[in-house]
Amino acid sequence: MSLGRAPLRIVLVGTGTSVGKTWLGAALLRELSRRGVACVGLKPIESGVTDEAATDAAILGAAGSLRPGAPPFRFAPPISPHLAARQAGTSIPLDEPLRYVQSQESGSDGTAPRVVVIETAGGLFSPLSETLVNWDLARALDPSLWVLVAPDALGVLHDVTATLEAARARGRAPDEILLSASRTPDASTGTNAAELERLGVVRRSFTCAASQPASVAPLVDALLSQPGEV
Repeated sequence: MSLGRAPLRIVLVGTGTSVGKTWLGAALLRELSRRGVACVGLKPIESGVTDEAATDAAILGAAGSLRPGAPPFRFAPPISPHLAARQAGTSIPLDEPLRYVQSQESGSDGTAPRVVVIETAGGLFSPLSETLVNWDLARALDPSLWVLVAPDALGVLHDVTATLEAARARGRAPDEILLSASRTPDASTGTNAAELERLGVVRRSFTCAASQPASVAPLVDALLSQPGEV
């Protein structure tokens, strides 16, 4: 598929927090860079920021071939972004993260990315305000491809099912599903992807392991082969 003028946006959403979104985003960006695709990684909203060098945004920013500008919302308390924003006496309107993404797509040094990987904070329905959740942010970033990230561990059958049903009820569901090795392996690990397909929850899913960065390649192939995308 040929590259279009507008960059492809890949939005990483989760079934919850600490499910492996940042590791996946960094792996995607490194694989894209390896293939010679200009790319940038962004996390517009982040809480739990205590060390600027070790933030999720910094990890994503270092993994892409292009370096992003500073994100608009960074909060120190390791709590839901809407609570952190409230404590800071501010709010998180959708237009600011959207403007930030758009500004990074223009290329600060004259080099525009062909792929932009955007990580959301927490789960797909984690609140950003009293009225907004990450689903609203992801929807505002369309046209894009959404990747739902979940841990390859006990409970994932419920979590993926519940997240997809809630997203479909709102009218927009993730495009791809990835199970990550973000939690300690248990008796279900390694079987969950096939079981999600067998139960009819998803038509296909991908798995990636932190010890095998190349395992992200099939997901990259799938994302880049979507009609109308990169």
